[in-house]
Amino acid sequence: MIRLARLLRIRAAQTRDAGLTLIELLVAIALTTVVTALAVSLFATATHTVSLSQSIDGGTRQAANGMNQVARMIRAATPDPLTNPVVGGQQSDPAIITASAKLITFYAYVNLSGGESPVMVTYDATTGTLVEKQYPATTTVAGVNGNWTFSSTYTQRSLCNSIPSTTTVFRYFDKTGAELLPANLVTWQARATIASVQVTITIQPTGAANAVTLTNTIGMANIGSGS
Repeated sequence: MIRLARLLRIRAAQTRDAGLTLIELLVAIALTTVVTALAVSLFATATHTVSLSQSIDGGTRQAANGMNQVARMIRAATPDPLTNPVVGGQQSDPAIITASAKLITFYAYVNLSGGESPVMVTYDATTGTLVEKQYPATTTVAGVNGNWTFSSTYTQRSLCNSIPSTTTVFRYFDKTGAELLPANLVTWQARATIASVQVTITIQPTGAANAVTLTNTIGMANIGSGS
């Protein structure tokens, strides 16, 4: 009996020294693989979520900043008196010189203090980036009949990126609220009827299912008749 007990103790000790069995080792490896895969998946998901949130937040700020600048300038749009106005006809160039779905050019008094000269401004989104160009007046005082001329050189900056190609950025309306189609705004008489411009800035952040869109209809208090 004593000898049997001793043999059992020896076998138990040998079993402990043998370590993990093959089955136990395989189970441990499988569990480790599953846990590692879950950890990697959770990390990737968290990283993507944070990146997407930052992209959307950045797109919203970019759209808001761009809208504020465009609205500020369009609100100050002003006709440019002609050097030789036509009696009973055209007295000035309309505030808006070019009017299309993705591009607008106009004259503007940004600041209305006596010492400020107007600028000619273009907003162009035809390439998917909303670009602002400002052409300064060539003089600090108005010419004949209050006419201003503008430099061919300009300062340029990008306001918004990632604008979808299908977006209509600029829409035009007369004083009654009726929409004016760009195809019909070729003549100065037609452009002189523009009373407000609706601006839509849409930004599609990379990886985002939904775009960020801001829309604002901007009146032009200084346009008068534009003729």
